[in-house]
Amino acid sequence: MLLGHVIREIRQAKGLSLADLASRTQTTKSYLSKIETDKRDPSINTISAICGALNVPLSILILLAENPENDEFSEITKILQGLARDSILESERV
Repeated sequence: MLLGHVIREIRQAKGLSLADLASRTQTTKSYLSKIETDKRDPSINTISAICGALNVPLSILILLAENPENDEFSEITKILQGLARDSILESERV
């Protein structure tokens, strides 16, 4: 499973830094970096916190991690990037 890679792709697609995600999940940049490089296996609670911070359902995260060769992954990344841009534009309007 390439869970860490998927987390990194989603985080970057949403325009978040490791520091941003660490703050939102009450973890450290170092720990998240180890997760993203598949050097640490996070607990289900940590994965749940990451999903919440990224606003991605756990089921979608697992689906993407289980199917890394799926061409839909790049399409989903494009969609997430578009949503991130829309979110930024919306927050600038407020």
